[in-house]
Amino acid sequence: MAAVRGFTLLELIIVLIISMLLITIGIPGFQTLIQNNRLSAAAITIQNKLLFARSQSVSLINYITACPLENNSCSNNWIKGIDVFIDSNQSKTYDSGEVLLLSGDSFNTIDTLVFPTSSVTFTPDGQITGSSALFRYCSHDGAIGVQVAYSGRAKIVDVNNCD
Repeated sequence: MAAVRGFTLLELIIVLIISMLLITIGIPGFQTLIQNNRLSAAAITIQNKLLFARSQSVSLINYITACPLENNSCSNNWIKGIDVFIDSNQSKTYDSGEVLLLSGDSFNTIDTLVFPTSSVTFTPDGQITGSSALFRYCSHDGAIGVQVAYSGRAKIVDVNNCD
């Protein structure tokens, strides 16, 4: 007589029960991981755009402004994305003759991105005009920040909220 190969119904049920337990335990942790990665990705995007603007200001020996452009003027609607352009006259507007170096993609519209001013302008030596400030990127489950120092350096920091 030949041996029959396969699974018994009992073995199949045990495997399904173990699988369901692992999925039930793992999904909440996975959602937290996804949320943290989304916040980190947004902060890295902000930091990279600011680092790009700073390096271009030093390379081109010119004033470079990073801001969300609406009708060629800087606005406070940072969630729309960060545009980087040469701002020779420091007007915080994208005028004719100036060059758009980087166009920003919008962030997740259900989140908020708060910054105290409508732009960040880098001087030809890489510093910013004005004083240091903090970008706050918030979602319903968390918040993260990007600190811009007077020296022009941007670094990712932890924040508690967007207030």
